[in-house]
Amino acid sequence: MKQMLVEYARYNLWANSRLISLFRTIDNTLISQPIVNSFPSIRETLLHIWDAESLWIERLNGHSPTSFPSKHFEGSNSDVLDIVLKTSEAFLQVVIEQAAPNLRDKRTFTTLTGNQNHIQCIRDMIHHCMNHSTFHRGQLVMMCRQLNIAPIPSTDFIVYMREMQG
Repeated sequence: MKQMLVEYARYNLWANSRLISLFRTIDNTLISQPIVNSFPSIRETLLHIWDAESLWIERLNGHSPTSFPSKHFEGSNSDVLDIVLKTSEAFLQVVIEQAAPNLRDKRTFTTLTGNQNHIQCIRDMIHHCMNHSTFHRGQLVMMCRQLNIAPIPSTDFIVYMREMQG
């Protein structure tokens, strides 16, 4: 189970890296251009991925953050790209550091809405966070298509596995 979660966290970093590499090559204004979606721009979607991965890192480490890190963030689009990758790297490291026998342990935390004593299994927290990022990467791909950004790299798990297998 641990190796699967580590591989999934590595995949998450790989997939985020592929999209970030694309975003580094496009017109900077496209990153903040309004689009009809769950979040109003590529930038806002990336900030949400950063927020969620940061939040789950904190919870996995036994903390209960009270707000998202982007709440007061005023960095550039380039800063957003950098912070998403750094956070995905940090998430991978947290997963690697988990002792295999402890993955079934539970963490108690307070949610952002103030729900105290929320209890979640460590492996489920990791799995949820990685699925969450995958969902929003799909939205980023759709946004790229709306903005006529091409070519869009594949972020499919099976493509990652094929690359890793050489």
